[in-house]
Amino acid sequence: MSQYPLILAPIATEPAFRVGADLEPEWGARWMKSLRMVTVPSPLGLPAVAVPVGLWNGLPQGVQIIGPRFREDLCLDAAGAIEARSGFGTL
Repeated sequence: MSQYPLILAPIATEPAFRVGADLEPEWGARWMKSLRMVTVPSPLGLPAVAVPVGLWNGLPQGVQIIGPRFREDLCLDAAGAIEARSGFGTL
């Protein structure tokens, strides 16, 4: 991460699910597989933050910012910049 200190990644590799989809039997395994990018940073000791960026077809969209060890400040600064630019903050 010396050349590229931040990684911008999806939170899920599938679009947000529609209301009621979580009641379908096959949904659980598929959704858990789509969240594999959010399971990577923690075991590696990397800070990460999820940032909302807007809506697409009425469904929420977001990105994940992953930084180098002990550099939470970089992740939070990047999250603030993304929120300011997108106009879709958490406040």
